[in-house]
Amino acid sequence: MNSRLNQNFDSNGYPVTYEQWQILSRLYEEDGQTQNQIALLIERDQASVSRLIDNMVKRQLVKRVPHPHDRRIKHIFLTEESKHMQRELEELALKTISKASDHIHQEDLETCLRVLDQIRKNFK
Repeated sequence: MNSRLNQNFDSNGYPVTYEQWQILSRLYEEDGQTQNQIALLIERDQASVSRLIDNMVKRQLVKRVPHPHDRRIKHIFLTEESKHMQRELEELALKTISKASDHIHQEDLETCLRVLDQIRKNFK
């Protein structure tokens, strides 16, 4: 899935990886989250999220804004460029998911997702 999503983004001219998409999609839901909040949401460690965000800042996909009262905390905001990409990125992600779930009965897919979710919960 990750590889196919990377291919779909790349072949459509979007400089976004699956890992960066995870961050963007969370920011599309709620812009201005802290790096810590994002790390928790995408279930990654702080160091890897920080590196991902560094690359995204270089690509002008996001910007870091210091917290007004605690300069150790950085809020991550979408740039205008990444806001303009939102609709197309979401469409590509949905097409990728649709292709991956093609010819799978809805009940089977729901069971699979429920089991995978339980596995994630077991590791928490």
